Amino acid sequence: MYSAFIRILSDNLSNTMHLPFLLLILFFSTTVLATPTPTPTLTIWSSHQNRDFLTVMTNKYKKSHDVNISIVQLDPSEIKAEILLSAQDGGLPDLVVIPSDFLGLHKMMNLSAIPDDWYTEKLSHKVRSTIKLDDKYWGIPLIQGNFLLLYYNKKYVAQPATDFNDIILAKKQFLAKKVMPIGWNYNDMYYFIPFLSAFNGWPIVNGEITLNTPAMIKALKYYRSLADQGIIDRNCDYRCAQADFIKGKSAYSINGDWAYHDLKTMLGNNLGVAVLPKVDGKIMHSMASTFVLAIPSNSLKSEENKQLVKQFVEFVQQPSNQQAVYEKTRLLPISMTYYRQLKAKAQGDNLVMFHQMALTKIMPSTLEMAISWQAIAIGFQRYQAGATAAYAAAHMQKMAQEQLKYLDNN
Repeated sequence: MYSAFIRILSDNLSNTMHLPFLLLILFFSTTVLATPTPTPTLTIWSSHQNRDFLTVMTNKYKKSHDVNISIVQLDPSEIKAEILLSAQDGGLPDLVVIPSDFLGLHKMMNLSAIPDDWYTEKLSHKVRSTIKLDDKYWGIPLIQGNFLLLYYNKKYVAQPATDFNDIILAKKQFLAKKVMPIGWNYNDMYYFIPFLSAFNGWPIVNGEITLNTPAMIKALKYYRSLADQGIIDRNCDYRCAQADFIKGKSAYSINGDWAYHDLKTMLGNNLGVAVLPKVDGKIMHSMASTFVLAIPSNSLKSEENKQLVKQFVEFVQQPSNQQAVYEKTRLLPISMTYYRQLKAKAQGDNLVMFHQMALTKIMPSTLEMAISWQAIAIGFQRYQAGATAAYAAAHMQKMAQEQLKYLDNN
């Protein structure tokens, strides 16, 4: 249509205009009518509490690449359901940033396996184990850790507790100041697992779901006893527990490495950091995992988008980007070389982080683990509602096995 218009205009004007002027008109006509190439966009969903770690990398990427990046921040408690629902109708973004244990649901999340040659950094065995399932890789590790620590307010605590008995003994002293002894997201089972570990329990043993055990029964009883004694508020969720600690309403807090940056910003020099306390002399082992960049299958359907995703994936793995993230957030890098360098020179809070990391156990990134979370939560709710610990443990096991059988057959 536009070429016909230009030809007619040329015929009508050729008798009255000089050729150079006509060519000038034609040049500007084609320039104005040409459609500019749109700038490509990558959309990323993320649920990590520390938004800076992803922003640091994406801002650096945009400086050297003509690409728009849209980051959609989702609530950590909602992102799993959001991905599962969106996978059913093809509504997933180009990339998702998720904890590695989500990868056990890679089929239901419609994630794409990642080619081996997309990995540019040498990974430790532990880090690699968080992303490998069914002999394939399902995520690009961005940071490692995701573990729990004991935080304390130096206004109330001179020396941090090394055992929960210390906190229990100090209860009256804290309550006299109208301060709760400790707070955490009590009904989130990620916080329960270290207590299970203190009684020599673990949800997955040799790849099998292992919930109906004496260790589970003992851990449930001990965990509830802390709330019954008024050591912790069982009705306080994540936001409540973190807000109370920041406001000085609790002396201690169990929270993740992901919260360190925010807590340090708010409390400054009053923030103390320690490894998790023991339970009657028994060590608590937090779970640890990686946060990964996972790729929905739809992202790789067009060659153009596939190359765009690949370029970004290769960029975020560069050591300079891992260094920038650590310097801004203190979240531990996945590069083996850089991790060892940081550990060798760590001091103060940073040294505590590495000590706690050494006491962690890797969270399995399997379907069995994904199923176990829901089973543990429901069993715990039954226990809270009045069922016995033995019944709750048996119910967890039964639910998990039934769910696993159903998914294996569908």
